[in-house]
Parts: sequence; C-alpha cells; structure tokens
Amino acid sequence: MIIDFFVVLLGTMFSETIMNIDISKYVFMIILTIVSSALISFGMSILFLPSVISFLIYKKIGDRLDSRRMHTVFTPTAGGLGVLIPFFITVFLFSIPIFSFELLLLCSCIILVFFTGLIDDLYNLSAKIKLFIIGFLAILVMAFTGLKIDSFYGLFGIGALSNISSYILTLLVIVFLTNAFNLIDGIDGLLSTISSFILMVFGAWFFLIGEQTYALIALALLGAIAGFLMFNWFPARIFMGDTGSLSIGFTIAVLSIAFLKTNQGLAIDHFYKISSPVALIISLLVFPIFDTFRVFILRIINKSSPFLADKRHIHHYLFSLKLGPRKVVALLLSFDVILFFTILFFNRFSDTLLVTSLIVFLLISSFGMHLFKVSYFNMIAIPAIQELELEVN
Repeated sequence: MIIDFFVVLLGTMFSETIMNIDISKYVFMIILTIVSSALISFGMSILFLPSVISFLIYKKIGDRLDSRRMHTVFTPTAGGLGVLIPFFITVFLFSIPIFSFELLLLCSCIILVFFTGLIDDLYNLSAKIKLFIIGFLAILVMAFTGLKIDSFYGLFGIGALSNISSYILTLLVIVFLTNAFNLIDGIDGLLSTISSFILMVFGAWFFLIGEQTYALIALALLGAIAGFLMFNWFPARIFMGDTGSLSIGFTIAVLSIAFLKTNQGLAIDHFYKISSPVALIISLLVFPIFDTFRVFILRIINKSSPFLADKRHIHHYLFSLKLGPRKVVALLLSFDVILFFTILFFNRFSDTLLVTSLIVFLLISSFGMHLFKVSYFNMIAIPAIQELELEVN
C-alpha cells in the first residue's frame, strides 16, 4: 500500500509538472531576472563610477571643507550619479516581464527626487524647496498607487485611520525618512552600509512573498549601492551627496509603507507574515530614525533650528571617542542588525509591547551615551590635556 501510495503521488506530481511546465518556466525566468538585477546593477555601478569620479573632479564638484566635515581633502560629491543611473538602467532592462503602472510611477518619482538631489549638490537648493518636492511626490505615490499607512495595526490599541489621517501620516513618514537617510550620510560608507542591509531585508522578503515589483526595486538599488560602497569605504574616493541620499531615503520610505500594506494583506497563517510589523520596521530603520529624532530634540533643547547642521549626530559622538570611520560604521551596522533580529525573534509579541520596549531602550541608550561621554572626558581626555600642559610648562 505504501508503494502504491508513492506511485500515485509521483504520478500526480509529474502530471501537474507537465501541465504547468510553461508556467514554471515563466516563473523561473522572473525569479532569475529579479535576482540577476542586483548583480547587473552592481557590475554597472563599479564600471561607471571611475568615470563619474573623474568627471566630478574635472568639474570641481565636491564637498566643501569646513569645521563640521570629517574629511580634510577635496572629495567629489554627487556620487549618487554612480548609484541611480545603474539602478534606473537595470530596472528598465529587467522590468519587461513584470511591467506595471505602479512600477512606472514609482521609478518616475525616484527620478524626480534624483534630479532634486543633483540640483541641490550643484546649486544648493533651500530646505523648503526640497521638502515641498518630496512632499508633492509622496502625495503622487499615495494618490496613484494606494500606498499609504491606513492603519496603526493595533499599535497602542489604534486600528484603522480615517482617509485624511492616513494621507497626513504617510506624508510625514515619507518626508521624515527621506531626510533621515540624508542626515546619516556624514561618514565614509555609513549610508551605503546601513541602506544595503535594509534593502537586503526588503528584497528578500518581497521576493519570498512574490511581490516582484518591490523586490526588483530593492535588489536593483542594493546592487548599485554595493558597487558604490567599493569607492565610498574609508578613505572615500567619492561621496553620495543629496543626489543619492535623498533618492535612497525616498525609495526606502516607499518600500517601508509597501511592506506594511503588503504584510497586512497576507493570510494570518502565511509563513512570511509578520505579527508585529510596526516594531519590525522601526527596528530595521532604527539608526536613521533614532539619530534624526535625537538630533532634532537636542537642537530644540539648545534653542537652535532642528534643520541647522551641526555635529550632534551619533557618528560625530562616536568619532569624538577616538573611534575610526571603519569602527564607527561597523558598530552602527551591528546595532541595527542586532536590534532587527531581536525584534524578529520576538515577533509574536504585540506591536505595543515591542515598540514601547524599543522606545525605552533608545531613551536609555541616549542618556547612557551622554553619561559615557562625560565620564570619558573626565577620566581620559581632561587628564591627558593636563599632562600635556605640564610637559609644555
């Protein structure tokens, strides 16, 4: 009977395989296309960037040197050219099997953000103009794709949101996250490394649940950023600039909302459904979110504009503790990765519990950073300075 059972089972499997062979080939080709997009954009980025660097140096398009900057030599900026152009070419080449209006609109909006960043790198656009453009594009995405945060997913007991509340919240989230990624681009390799991890997670999740459009966007951008990192790792030969940081931030913001929306539509027993999606997204984006909120609050406490550039970012703090750029990047990436997998491990707990725990942990971390810096300077830096003064006298 057991043998008969397996004969019937194998016969059924093979008959279904023969009937669906064309569909299987088509699905396999789509999967191969999406995965290959990361490798293609990576290769194009590596081949394209040396020419971009030479052109920017020739045109003297670079980051100015001042007291806030960590570099001491002229370095070309607008390196996002070497990220976004390979990304756009890759998406165009690999989108044929999965072409949709949504993909066209999202890429069009990313292109407009790209040109906004490029103009800013060349001519220094005002913050108000950049906020207006990003806000307008966020509204376009919401209006024509339906991608918006229409629920708190049970966080703090809040469920569905009204239509107007949904639009306002989504607008604020996209503008905030776009600028948050722009703000962390302050040390060699930091933005590239953090965004690569985030896009890797998004690309894998969207790929596994069959969302080819979002998977293609995430993986194609991941490959291009990974190629850029080869030239942006300390000591950097080129900086991302607003050309890249704004585009990456906007894309990740849209993918974050797409994650919440898509996860909500999955069946409760779906293997890849996340039970606490808000907490998981916050943990995945924890460094740019935490750093931006912390800096804004510190600036307001010190009665300065929250948009005024200074050296209060976490990477500046770690740099003041005599950690080199590579160690700072490794430490902040580890912080992001460990927190993300911790929340993923406790995914079955409620969003309210996990988000509350995250907030408490980040508040304690911020206070601990302040205490550690004070004790560090009292125990190490000040005695070293006094000893140096004695030697001089």
